[in-house]
Amino acid sequence: MSAVASAQTCDPERLGNTPTKRFIIHDDATVTDRVTGLVWTRCAVGQTWADGTCNDTSIKQLRSWFSWQGALDYVANMDHKRPGWTGYSTPIAGVTNKEELKEWRLPTIQELRTLIDRHCENPAINLEVFPNAPAWGFWSASEFSEGPDYAWQVDFKTGETSAHLKVGVSYHLRLVSGSLIPTSKKREAATESAAARWDDGIHDPANPDLELLQHPDDVTGTLPRDGRGEEDWAKALIDGVIKPRASRDGAAEMVVWDQDLIFKETATMPHVRFPHKLHSMWLACENCHDQIFPARFGQSDISMASIYQGRDCGVCHGKVAFSPNNCERCHSIEHAGSGPRWW
Repeated sequence: MSAVASAQTCDPERLGNTPTKRFIIHDDATVTDRVTGLVWTRCAVGQTWADGTCNDTSIKQLRSWFSWQGALDYVANMDHKRPGWTGYSTPIAGVTNKEELKEWRLPTIQELRTLIDRHCENPAINLEVFPNAPAWGFWSASEFSEGPDYAWQVDFKTGETSAHLKVGVSYHLRLVSGSLIPTSKKREAATESAAARWDDGIHDPANPDLELLQHPDDVTGTLPRDGRGEEDWAKALIDGVIKPRASRDGAAEMVVWDQDLIFKETATMPHVRFPHKLHSMWLACENCHDQIFPARFGQSDISMASIYQGRDCGVCHGKVAFSPNNCERCHSIEHAGSGPRWW
C-alpha cells in the first residue's frame, strides 16, 4: 500500500537535509539535485504523473515491485530510444527526439541515500519534491560485499538502510540518471596541515566536516595577484576571469559609468584615481549613492582616518575589498611633489 502524504511526521527540532531549494524541478516530472548532480524521477515505478503529483495506478498489469534481479532486468529492458520515455509509465512532455532523453538506471546505495530526509518518517523523503512518495523499501543496484546473495535497499518509511536477500523479497524502484558529483574529501579527522588551513578564526579546525568543503584558496589560487601577492579582483574582472551577474538569473545588464575621479589633496602621496567604470562593472550606483557618498563630487570629506574607521571607502576596503594598506592600488598618479616611486 502507498503512503498517504498526511501521514508523514517530521521533527521540527531537527533540520531537514533535503530542502526543496536544493532541487531544480522540471516540467517533465523529473528533478535535478543541485548537490549531487543527479536527475531523479519524481514518481516511483508503478506510479503515474498527472495534475502535478504522482498517482497510484489502477492498471493491475503495471508492476511496482520486483526482486533484485527483476529490478535490474526491468531497467535493462526499458526502451530508452522511445521518444518521451521516462522509465515509469508516462512520456516526458515536449521531448520528441532521443538526444533529449536521459539514460535511466537503478541508483547505487550511496545515491539512493542522498534522498533520505533525516528529520521525517513515513515517508523519510521531501514530499514537495517527490509528491505522494510511498513509504516503501527501494532497491539499489549495490550488492552486499560480504554476501553475494544480498543487495542494499533503503526503507523510506524510516530512512534505514540494510542489505536483504536478492530473491524471495520484493521492493520498489525509483530511477536516476547522470553521475554523482565526485568528492576527494574523506569524512575523517582532518590532518594537521589541513586543519591549519582552516584556522582562520572563523572555522573550527577540529571539525572533520571541514574536509568536505572547498577551501577558498582552491578557488582563488588561479586569480591574478597585485604587488603584495593578494588577489587582484579588479584585474580579474577586467581580464574576464570573473563575470559578476547583474541579477540572480543573469538576464539583466550592468549599467557601467566610465568616468574617473581624481583626488589631488594627497600631500606627498601620489594622487588618487577613483575608477567609476571598474566599480560600476559589478556594483549598482545605489550601493554607494547617496548613503555612503553624496552624488556630487567634492561633498565627501574622505581621509585615511575615515577609511580606517570603516567610513567612506572603508565601508568595503579592508572588509570585502582589498586592504587600504595597499597604497599603490589607489595612489596611482605621480606628481611633482610625490617623490620617487616606491613600488
